[in-house]
Amino acid sequence: MSIFNRKTKKKHIEQFGLKVAELLESEMPQIKTAIGLSKIYGIGFTHKPRGIYISRGYNPKEFEIINRNHKTRFNLNGISVFNKKENLYQPIKLYYQSDGLTEIEIDNPEYFHKTFDLNQIQKNQIELEHLKMENPDQKTAEKILKSLTKEQIGLLELEYTFEIEFDEKLYYTILDMEDGNYIAVDKKGKVYRLNHDHEKMVKLIAIKPTDFFEFYNGQKSELENVMCG
Repeated sequence: MSIFNRKTKKKHIEQFGLKVAELLESEMPQIKTAIGLSKIYGIGFTHKPRGIYISRGYNPKEFEIINRNHKTRFNLNGISVFNKKENLYQPIKLYYQSDGLTEIEIDNPEYFHKTFDLNQIQKNQIELEHLKMENPDQKTAEKILKSLTKEQIGLLELEYTFEIEFDEKLYYTILDMEDGNYIAVDKKGKVYRLNHDHEKMVKLIAIKPTDFFEFYNGQKSELENVMCG
């Protein structure tokens, strides 16, 4: 048998991630929810620190949900896996981003499934080390909107900004209308309504960011006619 056939594969990590999510479901149900919104595209083995890196991807609709509801980045301690060679449960450190398992810190990561019984996992005292979540799209939107006052910026939702591409043009969301539609700006500062149910999905509603606040004062209900028009 080739040694390469014995290495840990994507299916082993999917199995492990689901098992951990089920163990944590009572106190952290969002982890299992995130599994249903994402797909593992591949895994890689890291050396500093030693471990397994997990590459995740999302469909556009699921990506919107992740951006809205799963703004997280944390290390998780308190999970132990049975080490078959040592005949004991060994604690391991897990790293999550957007509530999805992204990294497993472990020695000899290539043979994770050989060293450990991935069906024997224990939950001990769970400890989370929350890490600062950087959003590069937010910084882009802030630069675009630099002409606005602090008060106007406060009426937007820039912490949840993400980039949308439509007809080879980029838009940055500034308000989530909570029905799958958005208010967004392009890189020139023009403001658009994005309505996926409308015949014209993208429509210009303000030439400059300041013009947008001529008809928006912080209540999303003020934008109903704009979104439908």
